[in-house]
Amino acid sequence: MEKENRNIVRLIARGQTNGFGNKIYDYANKLVIAGLGSQSSFFMGMYQASETIVSIIFDIFGGVIADTRDRKKVLVITDLAAAIATFVVFLQYSKSNPWLFVIVNVILAVLYSFNSPTYKAIVKDLLSKKNIYKYNSLSKTISELISVVTPLLGMLLITALGFKFGMLVNALSFFISAIIEWRFEVINTSPVKPGAHETTLHAMREGFKYIKSDKGLMTVLIASSLINFFFAGYEFSIPFTNQMAHFDNMFAYILIAESVGNIVGASLNGLLKLDWSMTQYSRCLLGVSLPIIAIPFLTFHWSMILILCGVSSGFMTVFNIQLFSDLQSNVKTEYLGRVFSVIFTVAILFMPVGTYVFSAINIKTWPVFGLVGIGELLVFIFMAGAIRIFKID
Repeated sequence: MEKENRNIVRLIARGQTNGFGNKIYDYANKLVIAGLGSQSSFFMGMYQASETIVSIIFDIFGGVIADTRDRKKVLVITDLAAAIATFVVFLQYSKSNPWLFVIVNVILAVLYSFNSPTYKAIVKDLLSKKNIYKYNSLSKTISELISVVTPLLGMLLITALGFKFGMLVNALSFFISAIIEWRFEVINTSPVKPGAHETTLHAMREGFKYIKSDKGLMTVLIASSLINFFFAGYEFSIPFTNQMAHFDNMFAYILIAESVGNIVGASLNGLLKLDWSMTQYSRCLLGVSLPIIAIPFLTFHWSMILILCGVSSGFMTVFNIQLFSDLQSNVKTEYLGRVFSVIFTVAILFMPVGTYVFSAINIKTWPVFGLVGIGELLVFIFMAGAIRIFKID
């Protein structure tokens, strides 16, 4: 138990250190690129598109590495490599060389493709099922609290020290993460690392076979992909709420309401020690969709919209915590990295599609939220039907 408690602290410390450094780095880079004048649109597009393309290509390979190599070493090596890459940006920093930011961002995206599924998968090596749920609740609560103050800290840091030292902060965050990861205490080990001698393509095929053969996993994969599609529509639409509400700060207030909802959802999940079956946590999608459906009917006061967005975000947080905890607890450890990499890849593919579809629909009035909410409600109906038909749980 002492080992697990130490692992929980280290997992959270690593996640928040890494996340804080990344946000500072991304914030600083985007400000620099945005100030390039006539070249800013081109380089901003390159900066963001390169990250997405790399993720689509490399995420599946990252899952294979997570399942066929020592996960602890993979985390340490990728974070040390990221520390070196961002330290090079610090040493060579120049506003007149935006290609450096793009190239290093590509390198970081490649490293993240190996690091992210490994980080999700190693949780099962470090914690028991009971503590997996505890960790995910605590981690989400703390990350949401930190996300509220990170933009302010980033602004103060960049203002006080300059853009160049923002890169140094990120390099240090990766280095500290690597030190924390090296101190992880593995408690669940297998005598032979499954798939260690398989070819990458064979390991990928085996991973897809495993997912295809598990009706519960297929249901989760399809449902989460569709939710990401409609969530992309929601994310596309909320910046226009200032115009919809004729209120300049509406968008900012919605973001704050979402953060509050996320914190409340994660805190309640942890305090109540929820450990739900798929049938139970799928019902959270009702709490996600119904408030969004109600938005077009309750626009008479901006506070109602904030409450509805906050409630929806809170249920989404509980759904995500339960979903990831369920996967980390019940998926066979030798396939866990590949399962997460497939989920991440499909999510990356569906988010831009959702954004494109809702931009093509081009509804910039309150009814667009009704459309999003109905879509999310249909995902719940699909998930509930699949659970019943295939007798999942």
